[in-house]
Amino acid sequence: MTRYASIFIFLHVLFQLSLAQSNCTRLFHSAVVNNQTLFIDGGEMHTLLPNGTIITFAITDLETIDLSKSWQNSDPGLFNYIAKPWNASDPADYPPYLNEGASFSNGESLFFYGGYSSGWGGPPIPPLATWKYDIANNNWTRDGFWGVPLVRLTQGGAVQSSVDKKAYYLSGTLNPAGNPVFYGTPGADTYMTPGLITLDMNTLEWTNASTTDMDTFGTIGDGYMSLIKSVGDQGLIVAFGGYTYPVGEKISFLAARQNETTHRNSMEFVRVYDIANRKWYTQQTTGDIPRWRMAGCTVVVASDDLSSYSIYVFGGMGQTTAESDGDVYVLSLPSFQWIRVYRDNTIRYKHKCQLVQKHTMLVIGGIIPIDGMEYYPQSRNCDTATFANGIGIFDLQTLSWRTNYNATDVVGYAVPSQISDVIGGGPTGDATLTEPKNGFNSTQLASLFTKRSVRATSTAVSPSTSATSTSTATSTRPRAAAPLLSGGTIAGVIIGSVAGAAAIGALAFYLLVLRRRHKAKLMKQSIPSWADLPAGKPKKPPQVDPTELQGEHHPAAFELMGDGEFPRAELPAEANCL
Repeated sequence: MTRYASIFIFLHVLFQLSLAQSNCTRLFHSAVVNNQTLFIDGGEMHTLLPNGTIITFAITDLETIDLSKSWQNSDPGLFNYIAKPWNASDPADYPPYLNEGASFSNGESLFFYGGYSSGWGGPPIPPLATWKYDIANNNWTRDGFWGVPLVRLTQGGAVQSSVDKKAYYLSGTLNPAGNPVFYGTPGADTYMTPGLITLDMNTLEWTNASTTDMDTFGTIGDGYMSLIKSVGDQGLIVAFGGYTYPVGEKISFLAARQNETTHRNSMEFVRVYDIANRKWYTQQTTGDIPRWRMAGCTVVVASDDLSSYSIYVFGGMGQTTAESDGDVYVLSLPSFQWIRVYRDNTIRYKHKCQLVQKHTMLVIGGIIPIDGMEYYPQSRNCDTATFANGIGIFDLQTLSWRTNYNATDVVGYAVPSQISDVIGGGPTGDATLTEPKNGFNSTQLASLFTKRSVRATSTAVSPSTSATSTSTATSTRPRAAAPLLSGGTIAGVIIGSVAGAAAIGALAFYLLVLRRRHKAKLMKQSIPSWADLPAGKPKKPPQVDPTELQGEHHPAAFELMGDGEFPRAELPAEANCL
């Protein structure tokens, strides 16, 4: 009996340890909605240990949230996991897990482009490739893609057309940690890359268009990018904010280093791209124009009658936290009028946004930055309450944050009075302010907004084919640390603790805790020397074999944010954009 009592006490201690650790933030991930499932890929998880230390691990598998069911953002079982296949003996033939890549969806499959290897347990620098994931068949492939020469970019703008089944990636940077040809090459550094690259998700062809006329340098990084599908023949792309540098000039990707106004893409003068005619326009905006910022996110909704389009803008960071805010703004088109619809002092940075259910903005991941340590979380700033599990829920009609997601709320979008009071009309549209205060900068741009039509999104597959549970695909790669156990699960383990299997499992968990603490001593929360170099040759990141860290990188079941800090690098040639 004494032996059983010892086991019980041992398990009880482990139970308390498991409750004490928690996920803090998620960074450098990508996110996309496919039918009724939210998919989150890549990035890094910051985990808070009982002693207050925060450790960082690369996230190896796809995470999902089922949007066909209602939930609270604090639910411990919020996330499901799909294991990516892996074989340490030949990692090049398997889908990598990277930071700051982009995710797209055509209704049947997911597509992954861009990124760089994490310094906290990321894979060896993978070969250049675009990866496709067939959701229904749980199948990964990099075959079949073709087009212009491809490099792996990062920190560019990423949007997709659900009508034309095309993915767009605007400018960004080339990071040696994402490109094997440049990694370790003398003189390789972080540079901006111009160009708008497009993936046809039906034919798998990549093409490239010029951005010479977009702005002074033809570049944008960590900016805000939206697609309005019902204007013109193939829609419009709208871009603003973020940083811009001449092609070939060494850069720093920290907000704190963007002290030159010439290196800031304007929030007042926005860039508009006519996709069908491959033409860029610049349009001045008016109203409550936000201060310059970078690395926030947007979602777009249209009024029922298409008389106005609201680009909701949330978060990002100015050069300092004092110049930043957690407000929600709307850029209303075609009036190009800025309207502040929500005020908040809590800053969020490096998150992703997705529109769901016509009037809900999901905010995924991100961090509360502090000056001097933009990408490294403090325990006092770990995600809780409104952003529990790294998930924020903003209602675009009530203009308020919620903690619950209601899957049965299928009411369409109604224009809030805070917007219609400025642009005229009412909940269903009828906007009376239909052009900019000072007029359109181009008559051609003005004529584009007279050509509006409903371009319905086709449904390729039914929601039932969406992957919302852990994949059964075999994988020889050790998994990242499993989600934190729920109280009920642990209680069941304790009840069955007399079994030898439970004792072995408890011992394994205990060893995992010790191993994490050991790594915490090795991974101090300071920016790696190679990641913060505005000029000069970057140093190689600390490369860690993924087979060593997988067992403890897995993000806990309740998080969705995290962005480690690593440099963006890119090639100074538009033809190399993809």
